[in-house]
Amino acid sequence: MGRVVVYVLITIAIIVFITLSPINNHGRTPPGLNRRLGSKFSKPNFDPLAVKMQRIAEEKGYAGEGDAINLENNSHAKEAEDAGEYLSDDGRLNITLRLLVLFPLLDNKPRDGLISFEELEAWNVVQARERLAYRTQREIQSRDKDGDGAISFKEYLPQFSNEDIEKNEMGHGEAGWWMLQFRNADVDRNGTLDFDEFNNFLHPEDSNNKDIQIWILREKLK
Repeated sequence: MGRVVVYVLITIAIIVFITLSPINNHGRTPPGLNRRLGSKFSKPNFDPLAVKMQRIAEEKGYAGEGDAINLENNSHAKEAEDAGEYLSDDGRLNITLRLLVLFPLLDNKPRDGLISFEELEAWNVVQARERLAYRTQREIQSRDKDGDGAISFKEYLPQFSNEDIEKNEMGHGEAGWWMLQFRNADVDRNGTLDFDEFNNFLHPEDSNNKDIQIWILREKLK
């Protein structure tokens, strides 16, 4: 009985945590920069299954985040990890049931029937990294015009002409400003960014690239 009570209390705590999570940052930073410098990011989702369902809805053109999703007629149903058993009759996710499934995944260091701050933090870090990787992959798919799996400066920022690049103006959002960060991310100096390089370019706050870290510090000082 005691363990059941613990599960219920933890479930309530996690629901509160999800509900009160910060939603968006707002700022004037151009699209493509990381969340901490001002880009608008959607509210994080605690459940990877809910994330997949939301992505399916976006890909198939459903209206909004709160809309019900009918997976029976969705060609991506297999990707939703047999989501049907976690859905109510109106197609909405059973949060309580999902939390009971997720709890043992979080409770692993140690498996003591409790979720510590460190366990919750580790889970959120993994989910955040997966979200960043997903966004990066989507950006590559939409901008890789020549299909080589890498992104050139022109593919990502086609609005800048060769003349703009030659001027190398370093004001915030100017061609030179973007080019400097592009070169920071281009570790192998081949003029294009592969997945890891492009991921660092899009999400500099999460990068271990020293040149990018220095660039971030300078931007914050400005």
